[in-house]
Amino acid sequence: MTNCILTESVIDEMKEKMRNIYAELGKVEKSCTEKIEDVSQMNENTMLSHDQWNTITSLHQELLEKHYDFFVVSQDLAAIATIGNLAEKHNMPARMWSYGIYRYLELLRKHRAHSLDVQEHLLNFTRLSYLMVTLLLERISPFREIWTECLGDLARYRMAVEDTDGADQRTWAEVSRFWYNHATDQCPEAGRIQNHLAVISRPDTLQQFFYYTKALIIARPFSDAWASMKQLVHSIPGAPGDRNILVNSFMAAHGARILDLPVEQFALRSRIFLTNLRQDVGRLGQEAQQGIFVTCCNIGAILQYGNKDGFIATEFNSTDNTTLGDAYALAKQWASKAHVDPNSHVSTDLSSQYAFSASSFAFHTLAIILNQPDDWNLQPAVHVSMAFLWCLTLHPAVIQRLERLVPWSILANYLNSLFQPNVNISTIKGKSFPRIDGTTPQQLPEDLLIRGHTWSRLYYPAMFFDATAMAEDRPLIEDPSTMLLRVHRCLWLGMQIASVCLTRIHYNVLWSNLVLI
Repeated sequence: MTNCILTESVIDEMKEKMRNIYAELGKVEKSCTEKIEDVSQMNENTMLSHDQWNTITSLHQELLEKHYDFFVVSQDLAAIATIGNLAEKHNMPARMWSYGIYRYLELLRKHRAHSLDVQEHLLNFTRLSYLMVTLLLERISPFREIWTECLGDLARYRMAVEDTDGADQRTWAEVSRFWYNHATDQCPEAGRIQNHLAVISRPDTLQQFFYYTKALIIARPFSDAWASMKQLVHSIPGAPGDRNILVNSFMAAHGARILDLPVEQFALRSRIFLTNLRQDVGRLGQEAQQGIFVTCCNIGAILQYGNKDGFIATEFNSTDNTTLGDAYALAKQWASKAHVDPNSHVSTDLSSQYAFSASSFAFHTLAIILNQPDDWNLQPAVHVSMAFLWCLTLHPAVIQRLERLVPWSILANYLNSLFQPNVNISTIKGKSFPRIDGTTPQQLPEDLLIRGHTWSRLYYPAMFFDATAMAEDRPLIEDPSTMLLRVHRCLWLGMQIASVCLTRIHYNVLWSNLVLI
């Protein structure tokens, strides 16, 4: 009985403490809001003294400390009493970021051009906020996803203010990327985080374009990325002539679509890029993940950069709750009917025409890549293309319209070049997702880049990404087992596609190869 009374007494004390903290927090929050509004309404030429900035900083520091106390007590209280999560009920994480950090950082950022003193306050407050959020990440686990993204945002602020030191700017960009990658692992379908990754990818325009595209075609798209992407491609010249001619011509081709230029412009720019690619395709393999970025951006164009009314996007969205087994059975049923509408490739509406021309561009790009079977650095791009083609195959209405564009003969030749003595035929012929052994990590680097895409949902088995190694823990150079796994994936995908597209490609049991029909 004593323990019961003691427990009730402790709970009552904690509730009272909680009410007091929340009341004090509200007062400080109001003071911070009023201070920010007062300074924002001042004449642009009005300069605040060092002590005035110190006062505002101290006020925001007090607010952050009140938030920390609130989170700690509310978490302890939730653990011993069935009262729910008060921090979530009162939207405290968002309030802490908005009133305790973001508004003041923005105020300091706008005033820093007028005084080096403001720059010092901005750096000090960024450090203070970073430390406080780090403590919350360690102590308050229910909001780990939010704290991780906040740390990425704070590191991005540090990157932005380090405008005189390129080395420091790059360091903070990597810190920001570290936290955003963690946030992506915790919430892989959030387009907002992909948009953040695009911002810190400057000046790598192709990587920026990849992340903006991903932000739009991911399961939870971030629509604001569209305006940023338009601005990015608008800055790319239509007829590039510098050392980045391959990337610039690629961006210019996409820009014709994004900026809604005449179809003749898209055709012209597409030809320019494809000509450049034939001459310099090896660069896609040499330049880190460029081949994957190009492939994913082309897929984004096929999906009309996230346009929900797009023909193919509509088909993918219609199967959101469909299992792989059901989708495969439906595709097999469609294939077994052995009838193809001779007019299925004819586009009658604008959306279909858009998807058809974007698909033509994407598959012409793929054909050039497939003609380099000895360049193993291009294989990740091939793997992504085949994964997308497999998911298209699982949507009969889509593949029926686009299958004429697929370079089937070149694809079969490429896959046949992968049949080597170390390939396990039973693995690639099986229905289960291919694994080569129990020790090799099952995630390939490109898996993490297409994770969360609307189209890739049917590709990966359940819990595939559990226990995924963080980017900083992955080897910089792929070992032979990783490359062997990718070979098995590509061949397995070829077998799966062949099992549905019987009129296009077929597995020859006698010769153990894929042949064109």
